[in-house]
Amino acid sequence: MAVRPVLILLASLAALGTSALPGVAGVAGAAEPALIGPDDGPEGRPHIVLDQLVVPSNLPQHQRVSKVLEKALKHEAYRVQWGAGRGSRITYRFYLEQLDLSVERGVLKVRCTALGRLPKGKTARSKLEFGGDPKDPQKVVDHVLGIVARGVLSRLADMERDRRSRR
Repeated sequence: MAVRPVLILLASLAALGTSALPGVAGVAGAAEPALIGPDDGPEGRPHIVLDQLVVPSNLPQHQRVSKVLEKALKHEAYRVQWGAGRGSRITYRFYLEQLDLSVERGVLKVRCTALGRLPKGKTARSKLEFGGDPKDPQKVVDHVLGIVARGVLSRLADMERDRRSRR
């Protein structure tokens, strides 16, 4: 049995509060992050490359939004299961199409649309409207960018897993 499924199983048991296994809480703290997708693929992780990140240059705080997105995409690309193993290389592109902020009735509304693209024309789009505290707009925007990045990359990974399983 591979080590990763055992760690994920132990982490799941610890999350449920099961005390059937002594010492589970100590092992769960050292477990890998929860993977999004099935864990029955090839051994190792592929090399994931963000080929192009497009953030509209007319966006306020363009540089900060780009850095937040890069960090979120790197984190999410590691979390998802791509269906490829060590030695594989997967490239994708990410386009932030819309990021609008408005205050309505004392609530900050953030509208975000993003598109992810794999080679050979496979695309995934995520749209989100999220409300938050108008006193801390950066925190709300960062949270929205993380959610959108997770949605796009999860769908791209799902399409890549499907493509590789049909081979």
